[in-house]
Amino acid sequence: MEQNDAPELEVDARYRTEPFRPPVYYDIRVSTWQNDKGFELKFTHHKLILDNLPPEVQRFSITNGYNLLTLNRLWLVHGLSLSAGAGLVITHPESTIRGVPYPENKGIFNKGYYISGPMAEAAVVKRLYFADRWFILGEGRVTASYVEVPVANGKARLSNVALHGLLGVGFKIIP
Repeated sequence: MEQNDAPELEVDARYRTEPFRPPVYYDIRVSTWQNDKGFELKFTHHKLILDNLPPEVQRFSITNGYNLLTLNRLWLVHGLSLSAGAGLVITHPESTIRGVPYPENKGIFNKGYYISGPMAEAAVVKRLYFADRWFILGEGRVTASYVEVPVANGKARLSNVALHGLLGVGFKIIP
C-alpha cells in the first residue's frame, strides 16, 4: 500500500471471503456451443476481506465486488466441460488507512467501482440434466488476478489466486 508522504506498507496478505454473507457470492454465465467447442461470458461476484490488518490499516476489503468478468473458450471432453479464459477485475474497494477512509462514491458512475486489473481462469464443469433443458451444474475453478485499487492518498496492489467450488442450476435456452 502506498500513500503520499507516508512509508509504504507491505503486507503478506491473508484474506477471507464470507461467501454467504451479504453481498453473497454469485456467478452468472452465458455460453454458446458448436459441436464440442464453445465460448462463454462469465461474471463472478467474489469478495476479499483482509484478515491480518497491520496497525496502520483499520479496514481493507473489497466486498461490494471483487468482480471477475471473463471470456472463456470451452471444450467438451468425455462429458465434462473444460474452460480457460481471461478478463478483467472490477473492484469496489473499502478502506481506512492511517485513520483516513477512502470515499466510496468515486470511480465508474461515482458508484465506487473501478476496472482494476487482469485475471485468468481455468475450470472443469459437469452438467446433470434433470429435465429437458434444466440442469444442475458443478464446477471447480481456479482464478488468478492482479489489481491496483485506490486508497486514501494512494493505492494498494494485490494479487489473488483462488479456488472456487460452485453448485448451481442452469437452463439451456436453445435446445
